[in-house]
Amino acid sequence: MNRRKFINQGLLGSSGIILAEQILGVRQTFAAWLENVVIPVRESNDFSKLRNEYLLSSNIIYLNHASIGTIPRAVQRARRQYLDICETNPWFYIWGGGWEEGREETRAKAAELLHCAPGEMVLTHNTTEGFNLLAQGLQLGKGDEVVFSSLNHPGASVCWFHEARKKGFKVAKFDFPVSDAADMSKQEILDLYDRHISKKTRVLVFPHVDNIIGLRHPAKELTALARSRGVEFVAVDGAQTAGMIPADMKEMDVDFYACSPHKWVQAPKGLGLLYIKKDVQQSVKPMWVTWGQERWKGSARIFEDYGTRNLPEVLTLGDAIDFQNRLGDRLKQERYEQLWQYTSTRVEHNEELVWRSPKSWSLASSVYAVEVKGKKSSELARRLFEGHGIVVRPFSTAGLNTLRISPNLFNTEAEIDKLCEVLIAAAKG
Repeated sequence: MNRRKFINQGLLGSSGIILAEQILGVRQTFAAWLENVVIPVRESNDFSKLRNEYLLSSNIIYLNHASIGTIPRAVQRARRQYLDICETNPWFYIWGGGWEEGREETRAKAAELLHCAPGEMVLTHNTTEGFNLLAQGLQLGKGDEVVFSSLNHPGASVCWFHEARKKGFKVAKFDFPVSDAADMSKQEILDLYDRHISKKTRVLVFPHVDNIIGLRHPAKELTALARSRGVEFVAVDGAQTAGMIPADMKEMDVDFYACSPHKWVQAPKGLGLLYIKKDVQQSVKPMWVTWGQERWKGSARIFEDYGTRNLPEVLTLGDAIDFQNRLGDRLKQERYEQLWQYTSTRVEHNEELVWRSPKSWSLASSVYAVEVKGKKSSELARRLFEGHGIVVRPFSTAGLNTLRISPNLFNTEAEIDKLCEVLIAAAKG
């Protein structure tokens, strides 16, 4: 960023210049930290040193990034410095021009992450907020229908039922055959959704990657299918995708895409993103309004909560995106596929374990479900943590009895081996 532009644009007097100088200083320090991050060499396949870039306790094996991600040390240090600056003059916490400049820089980085325009990017608090905004803001009524499957997260589901009772539209939720999901093809997934779309369907909702079995929905093809059937709006839950699997709004042609960067983008908690395509923004009424509605007309910012925002956290989100960009999409995709292949092979070679996630990487992700025959998943999860420091997530919904395993780049094959050894011993014990 041009230093003079950063300091001068939108600032309020000498105090504003000091504030902007301080924020710029944090950014410059963070950039230096970022250059020192040890990026694994793909050919070496040694990602263990990358763990040193995080604050995780040395006595745990953390395999639950699909619930809550981990903030890199460099990002966390920048976050603390922003907070310190904020508290030296709290008035500028809201009104200082330096914060505005940083916020819009974060918006631009988030737009680049999702391959859209900054004017289509809403800075929310989480995925659930994004879907509530849509359920409340879309003009739906009697005769209209919203369709989604049982793989939808409650955060992308409950709001539609709530608004349906008030507005009179129908929610058509159908059961996804999770017991068959491991062997389903892309065409079978498309056919399943096709059977549940009707002439009344105005909104189709689906997770890009679901949080139970980690199925990567064919988003581009599903959207095209919905368009061909006359569906007006396609809304996608990207909470398990952004930062893990590339998400291109232009390529997928979806109308809405909500995500929580505290998972795979490894940003602070309490931050969310919502893409609203420019062409459909007029179809959504803001969930809340404030002083800037006229000023922000024509931009997705009319959907944001301003008011008081945690602006140091928002700036830190930009740094978290920078950290992910430093790692690079190619490295991440290769590593996630390596871990998926290694884990699925280990599981399938042990008769005590059952792989419940997709068996094709094109439909898979770094979220997988494993069943231990004859053992209750909730009890296993407790034993894994208390006895071995292994963190996973149990699931007993949709007829499943599984452990959800969601490794990140720095998790190692040795950690997967340890997990499998403990599970096999538990199955035999």
